[in-house]
Amino acid sequence: MPAYLGIDLGGTSVKLGVCGPAGDVRARASLETRVTAGSDDAMRRITDAARELVAEAGTVAACGVGVPGEIDRARGLLVRASHFPDWADVPVVARLSGTLGTSVTLENDANCSAWSEARAGAGRGVRSLACFTLGTGVGGGVIIDGDLWTGAGGAAGALGHIVVDPNGPECRCGQRGCVEQYASATAIARRFGRGSARDAFDAARRGEPDAVATVEWACDGLAAGVANLIHILQPDVVVLAGGVAAAGDALVDRVRRGVARRVRAAWLAPVRIVCSSLGDDAGWIGAALWAAR
Repeated sequence: MPAYLGIDLGGTSVKLGVCGPAGDVRARASLETRVTAGSDDAMRRITDAARELVAEAGTVAACGVGVPGEIDRARGLLVRASHFPDWADVPVVARLSGTLGTSVTLENDANCSAWSEARAGAGRGVRSLACFTLGTGVGGGVIIDGDLWTGAGGAAGALGHIVVDPNGPECRCGQRGCVEQYASATAIARRFGRGSARDAFDAARRGEPDAVATVEWACDGLAAGVANLIHILQPDVVVLAGGVAAAGDALVDRVRRGVARRVRAAWLAPVRIVCSSLGDDAGWIGAALWAAR
């Protein structure tokens, strides 16, 4: 059976893995991104790690890379990413293809997560799916009629920039009140004020009032974005992925309640709202399976 290499470039870490055509994991690795050290440093270490992983797993038929931000698919560049200051026009495909000796496909990281959930995860077999990736920022990907929808210019699925309060917190994109300013790990930690997003959810489970208030605020902002998405697309499945989704029921139950307050029951009934079933592997598996496609 052929094997495919996937790479998921995140703001904190880079996850790599080799899987089969059904998403079955054969090997995996990870390393720190070290964003402030610059793109050259990161690409050198990613290339070394990819080479080692391929040596361990055997020959791969293709490689896929998921990156945050704006990409130039034709030239294989990461053009810019808001959480990666000073990274510009990074030649991701050229750096990797020359070393690995195989074809390399570049795609947005959240699109990769959506693809993995549709092909091998919580939405396996559905015709339509939307995925919110909740990490350093909030990304998104949309599957329509079984295929990835990237829009007229390749930028569709920016679900983190759905505005849920036009008078809300200022966002890096220039708007106010984007979903990202409520449901990202960064926003939750900032609101909580005494630890990470994980710390906020842990403290909320213990019933600490400020943590409960923070988690409710974050989940309600996310619920508003999910409700807007359902009003536009009404997909079969909405998947919540990324590090924040590790909170599991503490996240998804609150989001479901918030969506139910906003969407008519008849319109909501056919839609499932779930957490990712692939966890930390979703991004790299999606990148690998997109390359396989």
